[in-house]
Amino acid sequence: MHKNQPLSFHKNYKPLLKKVLAEHLSKEGNLLPILHSLQDEIGFIPQSLISPLADALNLSSAEIHGVISFYSHFKTSAPKKIVIEICQAESCQSMGALQLKNELLQHLQENDYDVAVENVYCLGLCAQSPAAAINNKAIAKLTLDKIKTSLERALA
Repeated sequence: MHKNQPLSFHKNYKPLLKKVLAEHLSKEGNLLPILHSLQDEIGFIPQSLISPLADALNLSSAEIHGVISFYSHFKTSAPKKIVIEICQAESCQSMGALQLKNELLQHLQENDYDVAVENVYCLGLCAQSPAAAINNKAIAKLTLDKIKTSLERALA
């Protein structure tokens, strides 16, 4: 363990880290599968796991941070209860996704919703664009009213 190990290392993560390392440590190219496993279990990759993970893999903390920050899929803070993903692929852009996103952000700000809005680059609904997903539930032929209705359902 690093000398500067944060005191905030959450004890509940230790058994999980040990389990994930046991599953992947002997495999070559194990960093991404380890990060995916941790995020799948916790919902994000806590800062407190970076140092012990770096030690276990004989990497620097900077190398771990570099991989986490390179891939937008990896999160370093607890996810919001509601995550809205707005497709930014060409088909959705051509059908007004950016304008809808801006209108949605305005609506969220006006109503003080604690919701994460993220860009994605294809939801597989190109023929029904623009598209979005709320907590992984897809919405095709997106309108502001549709997304407001879906958001209210998700918040209920």
